[in-house]
Amino acid sequence: MPALPFNAMDLPAFKPLALFSSLLVLKMFAVAFTTALTRSKSGVVVNPEDTKVNKGSRAEPQDAPNVLRAKRAHLNDCENIPGFLVLAVVFTLMGASATAGWAYFGLYFAARTMHTISYLAGLQPWRTLMFFVGQITMLGVVVQILMRAFH
Repeated sequence: MPALPFNAMDLPAFKPLALFSSLLVLKMFAVAFTTALTRSKSGVVVNPEDTKVNKGSRAEPQDAPNVLRAKRAHLNDCENIPGFLVLAVVFTLMGASATAGWAYFGLYFAARTMHTISYLAGLQPWRTLMFFVGQITMLGVVVQILMRAFH
């Protein structure tokens, strides 16, 4: 792998970027695993061939309601987290401070984690509130990037 023309570790916000981007991806894996585990416990599969590896299950045209909820939580992550990760990398490469990295990336991770917990548990208005905290955090990063780029 070719070396970068700079040492990424020298970027002030690199440590929070490394930590929270890793945690966000692991959280996405955890939600995917939760979906699979929920499906296994429900005893319902949508593909008939899956009954061979899920003993005691039955094929239905649609997943069980609790599986659909877990899938929606995972889809929400898939729709929101990748964009944030791109913005976080750009923000870091633009020389963001360590304090800004810890604040923005940490708050986004906390909001997305609480959003997932609220989603899986069916907790409103917490799910919506945490979604908006994450979106506002992402907007803050966008504003910082644009201010630095066009200052």
